[in-house]
Amino acid sequence: MSEPTIERIRATGITVAFGRVDVVSAVDLSLKAGEIHAITGENGAGKSSLAKAIAGVYRFRSGFVELDGQRVNFKNPREALAAGVALIHQEPLTFPDLEVSENIFAGHYLRRGVLADRASCRSRARDLLASLGSDLSPTAAVSNLSVAQRQLVELASALAYDAKVWIFDETTAPLTPKEVAELFVVMRRLRDRGCALAMVSHHLHEVLEISDRITVLRDGIKVAELETAHTSPEEVVRLMVERDESRLTVESCFQPISGASNLDDDCKSPGTPAQFAPLTALPCVGRGGLIVEGLSGPGFRDVSLSVAPGEILGVAGLVGAGRTELTRALFGITGASAGSITIDGKAVKINSPQDAMKLGIALVPEDRVHEGLMVIQSIAFNSTLANLRDCSRGGFVLDGLVTQITKQFAERLNLAYRRFDQPVSQLSGGNQQKVVLAKWLSTNPKILLLDEPTRGVDVGAKQEVHDLIRELASQGMAVLMVSSDLKEIMALSDRIAVMRGGTITSTVERTEATEEAIMRAATQEEACAVI
Repeated sequence: MSEPTIERIRATGITVAFGRVDVVSAVDLSLKAGEIHAITGENGAGKSSLAKAIAGVYRFRSGFVELDGQRVNFKNPREALAAGVALIHQEPLTFPDLEVSENIFAGHYLRRGVLADRASCRSRARDLLASLGSDLSPTAAVSNLSVAQRQLVELASALAYDAKVWIFDETTAPLTPKEVAELFVVMRRLRDRGCALAMVSHHLHEVLEISDRITVLRDGIKVAELETAHTSPEEVVRLMVERDESRLTVESCFQPISGASNLDDDCKSPGTPAQFAPLTALPCVGRGGLIVEGLSGPGFRDVSLSVAPGEILGVAGLVGAGRTELTRALFGITGASAGSITIDGKAVKINSPQDAMKLGIALVPEDRVHEGLMVIQSIAFNSTLANLRDCSRGGFVLDGLVTQITKQFAERLNLAYRRFDQPVSQLSGGNQQKVVLAKWLSTNPKILLLDEPTRGVDVGAKQEVHDLIRELASQGMAVLMVSSDLKEIMALSDRIAVMRGGTITSTVERTEATEEAIMRAATQEEACAVI
């Protein structure tokens, strides 16, 4: 491994402001060759804003950045990439109407003379994807890919530039543990090649596994820089939250907080908070639950499952197993080609999201930015978007009622915001997810479909979302939750269904499941016993 002595990036006194609010305040950061430098902190701490300021996405109000000893002020990410600084985003930035190879080489297409060399692009794209451990076809349409697959396309695109400075902004968020391990192999290879890497993450187990140094941010301020080999999870958590005794325990940074009613008492952490007060805005609405029999559609086949009122059914599996496709069909985004759906004891047809909403179904999608929110619009607009009928009179939206509903859910979900007309794009990932939840909870659903509900969410917001899911189930809501986080699945679910190859291979009681058994069922090894 290269000695981390060459300083590739020096950021000095970086301050980033949205309006009059500083989201990053006078932060210094150094990225050295042959080193992986983690930037961690709670959601809203300024991690991503700092990364985006260095990479030309945001303009900093004060401070300066030096690349290899020379001052730079990138006007946009393309300018940064041309200088050798690559930013890998939390949410994939891809062109859905183009194929994989066209996305990878967008803006720098390989040519033969004056003509585009499609064969060379596809061949090179295949090699880049293979280096990431992916067998994704270069000719596949990006519109048909999952979030994790689109993330791999973006990563391959940055690899094509052979950048010397890499900034990974929550890149692991949509990935399974296996895919994270594969990404870490690539990151270590880049480090050993002499590249300087920054990794923005709030997942402490990842930070401690992959990094050489750690910068901790809190409320936009750098509070510490640590040598990974000489720190501990306890110290990092303490620095993140500014207190030794916190509702954020060390365990919460590595796995969902224990606290469900069917967990043994000795599994509960002393730091586990009390349950939230009852949701007065959400009466007990579950009255029959969901039964699916032999359902088939795009990306899944012959799926049978049931979710009773007051139950949380976890759906585990690897990316591409058909989990997201199943939730989209249940919400009417894509149609089912065979099978039946029963709600409250009655057979139903769901041909559109409007049908699903009339039946009391809500979907919190995997991709909140592109499918769950209109990020350029306000918090109030997004929070009530699915419930405009109740916010309107005579075809006119009542601003006072919109504010009242938004305020109710903002308080209930502990939303961090400045004002309700603030664009959702200015919120952290965890707070954006809370707005998506508010949007759908305002419709008073009785069946809640959750697709990766805590992806890209920090430990504090993650615990709050977990408590909310438990509370909703305790009030009678039927919850179907897709998650790639096995610890999350096991902590929250009453039963766990494992999908592989588009179908359910096993359904187990949570008390009888293990991570190893679930992974065996998801990877074609010895399956769990069917209950």
